[in-house]
Amino acid sequence: MHWVPNMITLGRLLMVPFLAVMLSNGEYLNAFWLFILVGLSDGLDGYIARKFDAKSAAGAVLDPVADKMVLITCVSILAWNGLLPLWLAGPLILRDVVMLGIGLVDPRLRDGWLPPNIWGKSHAALAFFVLALTMLRPVGFVSGELIVVVPWLLLLATLIVSSGIYYMSWRRLRVERAPKGALPS
Repeated sequence: MHWVPNMITLGRLLMVPFLAVMLSNGEYLNAFWLFILVGLSDGLDGYIARKFDAKSAAGAVLDPVADKMVLITCVSILAWNGLLPLWLAGPLILRDVVMLGIGLVDPRLRDGWLPPNIWGKSHAALAFFVLALTMLRPVGFVSGELIVVVPWLLLLATLIVSSGIYYMSWRRLRVERAPKGALPS
C-alpha cells in the first residue's frame, strides 16, 4: 500500500503534458476537467499517505514537484495566451521555481522539507481556484472583470505572505543545521 500515493503522484506528473497541450490548443473546457482531476488526485494521494501511514521520502519530494509542475505549466500557458496578467504570472512562476531550486539544491534543506503551513495551503487552494476560474472564462462560464481580478489580488497577497513565512522558516532551518561554529550564509 506504500506505493499507491507515489503512483498517484506520478500519474499527476504524467498528466502535465496533456494539460499543456489542451491549454496550448485553446481546449479550455477539456483542460479544466483534467485540471480538476489533477487536483483531486493531489488530495487523494495525500489522504491515502496519511490514512494508511504510507508516507515516503520519495513522496515527500515528488508531491511538491508535481504540484509545482502543474502550477508552472498552467500559469505559463494561460499567461502566454493572454488569460493571466504578467504581474500575477511572473511572481507565481518565480516563487515556485525558487522554492524548487532551494529545496533541491541547498544541502541543509534537502534532508527535510518544511512542513506546510496554513498560508501555504491557502495559497495553493486559491491558486487552484484562480486557475480553474481562468480556464472557464474563455468558454463563457465566467464573465466580468471583478470576478477574476479580486481572486487574482487575493492570490498575490497569499503569495507574498506565504513566501515570507517560508523564507523565515528556511532561514531558521539553515541556522539550525549550520555546522557548529560556522556562520550561516
